[in-house]
Order: sequence, then C-alpha cells, then structure tokens
Amino acid sequence: MLPMGTIMTGCMIAGLILAIRPAFLKSLPKAINKGVASLVFLAGVWNVFWYWLQHPTEFWGLAALVSGSMMLITAAYIVNCKRMPGWLIKLKPVVLFALLACALLYGITIYRL
Repeated sequence: MLPMGTIMTGCMIAGLILAIRPAFLKSLPKAINKGVASLVFLAGVWNVFWYWLQHPTEFWGLAALVSGSMMLITAAYIVNCKRMPGWLIKLKPVVLFALLACALLYGITIYRL
C-alpha cells in the first residue's frame, strides 16, 4: 500500500505538468484533463479538509493546508483558466511555484525516510 504522502506528491506533480501545458500535452482529450483535474482537486480537498483539520498546529498540518490550497487552485487552472478572476490568473506562476516547492518538500522527505 502506498503512503498518503506519496499519493499527494504524485497528484501535485501531475497537476503541475498539466497546468504548465507543455506543447506535447496540448492535444490531450478533455476527458483526461478533467480526470487529472478531478484527482488533483480531490487530493487538495483531502489535504485541506481532512488532514489539516486533524493537525492544524503541526508542521505537516500546515504543509497540508498550503499544498492542498495550491492543488485546489491548480485544478481550476487545468479545467478552465479563462473563467478565473484576473488576479488569480496573474498569480499562476506564484501558485505553481508554491506547488512545486510543496512537491519537493514532500518528495525529499519521503526519499529520506
């Protein structure tokens, strides 16, 4: 069985890849985009509304709040970035960088275990 941290890291990386939209992924079917966005969204919901609420004052609880929030926004970027508020569209590089930092934090920690 995979640990939850590994699953969260995979969801963060998948969300980053689709939100960046590399040229070779531009022709993906909408169903795949929506499926990955749904997975990223559900992982974000789990991080924010389950893990963080269980551990609000611990380091990993706060990491879950930040990474979960970034995953929720990233899922919206994947589905339809044009419908988002302008200020959130302008913050896309910051949000994706924060999600990358969270993925690295999770990934490096898991590697060191």
